Amino acid sequence: MNWSNLNKSMLVLFLGGIDHILWIAWYLGCSLTPSLQHWLNPDYFKFHVTRMSICCILSFLLIWPCHYYRHNVYAQTYLPYISIIFFSLTFIYGGYTIGISSPATIAGYISLVTVGLVLFERKIIYIIFIPITIYLLIAIVLSMLGKMTYAPVYSEEVNRSILIHNEFWVYSQLYLYIPIFFAGLVLFEVLLTQWRNREKQINEISQIDPLTGIYNRRKIASNLSQIQQDQQSYALVLLDLDHFKKINDSYGHDVGDQVLKKVAKILSANLRGEDVVGRFGGEEFILVLKNKSLKQAMDIAERCRLEIEKEPIYINKSTMIHASASFGVALSKLSLSKEVIIRQADQALYQAKDSGRNQVKPYLDSI
Repeated sequence: MNWSNLNKSMLVLFLGGIDHILWIAWYLGCSLTPSLQHWLNPDYFKFHVTRMSICCILSFLLIWPCHYYRHNVYAQTYLPYISIIFFSLTFIYGGYTIGISSPATIAGYISLVTVGLVLFERKIIYIIFIPITIYLLIAIVLSMLGKMTYAPVYSEEVNRSILIHNEFWVYSQLYLYIPIFFAGLVLFEVLLTQWRNREKQINEISQIDPLTGIYNRRKIASNLSQIQQDQQSYALVLLDLDHFKKINDSYGHDVGDQVLKKVAKILSANLRGEDVVGRFGGEEFILVLKNKSLKQAMDIAERCRLEIEKEPIYINKSTMIHASASFGVALSKLSLSKEVIIRQADQALYQAKDSGRNQVKPYLDSI
């Protein structure tokens, strides 16, 4: 989640406060229902309601310093620890009241630790949850040995019964755990969605030229490798903008960037189907035209050349310039590697430049 630790702490405290409200609602609802009163410990009522109410209020109150001091360095460092410690202690207390080894407590603990490890830095969770885990294990052992009261919120009638056959106990466990389960599920879904989006962005960044929005050299090389692996024929077109350095020097890099973007747009608009365009480096572009003859590739290159030549580049409202490009075309052969085909297209490109620029030339062996 692309939030600061303080923002995450505020979320945890808010969810903790909501969970406490649900616990209090369950307890009061059961206490005020005559048919359910005998399942609860009446001697524990006042103490438990008071304690849970205090925990609930403090959960919401702690949100204020997290928000108010969110730009303070010390608050950014220590308040997440304080918030998570408080949340953990209130959870352990709640787990103790309904049974330290009950399904709701253990499942809730596992859910919270799992979400915590994903949500926060690991050191925060380890520092807090390792001692809490040790306490949890000790409390379970002491409860089993009868040295610690087990599930004091329930009456003796519940604790002496076969719990899994007691509908009140079973439904109470479900009621107390389900909010934690769904909160964890929602947080996981949010985190997984953000991870997928981030992975998609990283993948796009690794393949897309950030200035022009077309494929970069790395992605083009990958495409060529795949095409050759599939033993498909293709034509390869290399083009270089004529006198591009002069444009940069005379009008500035902003105008140069504008030229590159317009050329990329023109090239993309003139491709069809599985054809691919990429920026090969600097002012050089590359077209990979699948299953095209030399004539088809030459026609596409010529069409692109003409559109680049006539496209106006506005420096300001009263001044505009035109760019031009030289093209070299080569055809693939199964016996030749992609590096050789690129070199052949490059040789044809330089022949176009030597012949006066702003023209399309094929590699001689392709004719």
